[in-house]
Formats: sequence, structure tokens, C-alpha cells
Amino acid sequence: MKVHCTIVGLLVLSQQMLAQQPTLFNYIPTNQSATFYGQAQIDGIIATSNDWIAAFDTSGNCAGASQIIVNSGIAYINLVIYGDDATSTTIDEGINGTEDFYLKIYDYSNGIYIDFPSSNNVNSFSGWTNTNGAPLPAYSNIGTVYNFINTFSVNLSLNINICENDQPVQLTGGIPSGGFYSGNSVTAGYFNPNIAGPGSHIIEYNYNGSIAIDTVNVFGLADATLLTSGPFCDNDSSVNLISSTIGGIYSGSGVISNVFFPSSVGTGSYWISYSLTDSNQCSQVVNNLIIVNQSPNSPTIVQNGNLLECNTIGDNYIWYDSNMNIVQNSLNSTFNPLNNGDYYVEVFNNNCSNISDSFTFSFISSLNEKKSHIHQCENKIEIIGLDFITAYVFDINASICISSNKKSINLSSLKKGVYFLKIDLTNKETRTYKFMK
Repeated sequence: MKVHCTIVGLLVLSQQMLAQQPTLFNYIPTNQSATFYGQAQIDGIIATSNDWIAAFDTSGNCAGASQIIVNSGIAYINLVIYGDDATSTTIDEGINGTEDFYLKIYDYSNGIYIDFPSSNNVNSFSGWTNTNGAPLPAYSNIGTVYNFINTFSVNLSLNINICENDQPVQLTGGIPSGGFYSGNSVTAGYFNPNIAGPGSHIIEYNYNGSIAIDTVNVFGLADATLLTSGPFCDNDSSVNLISSTIGGIYSGSGVISNVFFPSSVGTGSYWISYSLTDSNQCSQVVNNLIIVNQSPNSPTIVQNGNLLECNTIGDNYIWYDSNMNIVQNSLNSTFNPLNNGDYYVEVFNNNCSNISDSFTFSFISSLNEKKSHIHQCENKIEIIGLDFITAYVFDINASICISSNKKSINLSSLKKGVYFLKIDLTNKETRTYKFMK
């Protein structure tokens, strides 16, 4: 009947799906062996088919391992224990002659190894002999129950709160000492927050197969992006530096009290540093490259006939009236006003601009027009029928040559050339005329 039970047990083993063999249970089969039979329990509860059992020699070498066989609610042990191969003198594969052996079970559900009967009280087994795979005489009863008791307590207390940009930290806090740590971004007992990234990360502490866990908290860095990154213009007086997260300190060329002064540094590229320590006490320094572009030269306006011209080269031009209302926005540097009055021009280049002083425009008429009240003789201009305050004579460079409130203006002091007569009327109207001497 015993032989019959053994055959049934082997048949069950061949049919059940094998769980992954624990790393600690790796062994080398030899030409010497004997089979250990019995039943397995963990803390008085029947072992599962995912659990494994193994035998170890006195040197700690695994001498055989097998998966637990569960049938009809009973967990059977069918463990082949190997002896040393006499032909390989340099390798200890298993049991030597009268050497004792030890049992260890792997509790799959908890991921721990448990010695028999417990890790605090390990019993040795004697009487191993080479039976060529037949049952060991002293351990051939499949009804014998081997209850493994989990009394071993492993604890882990890390208490680590770390910043994402901190250096790797050595893991401590596993009790008892002598185990090893594993988990995300753990290498040689060190945890690297740079690799792990922000979040809560599980760390395992393994001591002789018993595992305790704890977490490491990694704080992400606050957003230190510089929101006022430019580009700026060299005629900008000052720029308030603003970041996505306030509370830091700015430094660099042209920076004073978190204010950047483009006009003081001039055209070019400049590094500005932002040093920030957030609410989690995580510190960082972010470097930002800021560009300062050259603005156009200060523009001036000249009048050419009834056309206004800007003498500064730019990408585009905006012309304004006296109330700073846009009257023309174009790529042209010239403007043809429809009315007398004051005008400005703004010149744009490289996203920078400069605006002119005001220029007073007056329509220019010819002294030879029939409706004109102005008459010119060789060295004299007569103003007839107009109530005016002052009359001015300008040269082509807009320099005042004559200023008079008389109706007859003497031109004898003028050289030959082109001139302009401007008359300020009492009704606040202005008339401008072009003439030659």
C-alpha cells in the first residue's frame, strides 16, 4: 500500500501546475538520493500548492527541493534529497554520509522562508542514506505532519522623506541587522530619488527569507519656470521677474532685488539664476537664458512737401495723431496726412520699438495760386486780407530765417534758394507756403 500511495503522489505532482521555484531552493541533482515523505502545515494550516519545501546540509547548501502536492485537502511532501557526488570533490552538492539535514519551507502567500519547526528553534534530521530514490526508512510515512511555525519577526522603519534632486541615501532601519534591501531604484543598499521620481515607493527588507516593508516618500520639485523670459529690448527701463512659484531669489547681470534692467546691460544674452526652496524644503537653482535685442534709433520726422518721412530704418512703422490714435500702420516710412496737426511715428525692429517726438504738419500751398492772399515780389512778401499773429520764414532745414507780425516782409537778407512761409492766423489756423527767391 505504501508503494501504491507513492505512485499516486507522483502522478498528482506531474499533473499540477508548478509555481516558480524560490531562488534559495536551487540545488544540484546527483547520482545519490533518497525520498522524504510527510504532510506540511504552516502555523497549523495546510500548506498550499504554491509553497515549496527543501532540505539543506549542515553547510547551508540546498540538497533538494520540491513543490507541495495538495490532494483532497492534504498537503503532501514528496522531497528527493540528494547526496554528494563522490566524483566531484570540489563541490558540495548535498548530504555526506551521516551528515544531518534541515527542512525549510517557502510560504508563497507571505513571501517568507520558515525553518522547521521555526526559525527560532531549528531541528536537525539524521539518518539520511542513499536509497537510489526510494523512501528514507525513518521518513517514509506520508501521514506524519510537519508543522512549520512562523515565529520570526522582521521589522523595517525607514522614516525617509527626500527630495527628487537629493543624492542617493543609504537605507537603514531593518531589524535584525544583516538582511538586504530591495525595491524601486535600490542598488547596493542605497535608494536613488533621481531615478525613482516623485511619489511613495515600497522598500523591502529581507532577512533569511522573512520580509518587512516600508515606504520612502520622494517630493517633486516646485515649478521654477521663469514666466518673464523675454526677449527684451535695450530701451526697456526695468522688468519685474516672475516665476511659476514665488518666494525664490533671482541673480545675474542686470538683476537688482528681483528686477531686471535691460537698459543697464545692453544688447546680448544673459543668464539669470532663480534659487528656490519650497514648502517641502526642497531646494533647486534654475538657470534661464534671457536675450536683449537692440531697439531702433530714436526716429525723427521731416516734411517733404505734403508728405511726412521717417529717417529711421525699421521693419514697420505706426503713425499717430496728437491724441496717440493710430492713423497708419504699414511697412512704409512715409505718411500723407489729411489734416494739419501734430504727428508721431513709432519704428519697430526685432520686436523692439522707439517713438519720435511730435512733429507739427501744415499743408504747403504755392504763393502763385490764384486764391492766395499772399503776393511775392523780388525782395518782399505782401500778406493781404489775413488776420494773423506771426509769420515765419524757414529754410529747407526748418531753420527760422525771419519772424514778423507785419503785413510786408523784407526778403533782402535771404540768399537765393527754396523757402517756406508759415502764418499763424488769429483763428488758430496755420497756413504754409513754398516759395523761391
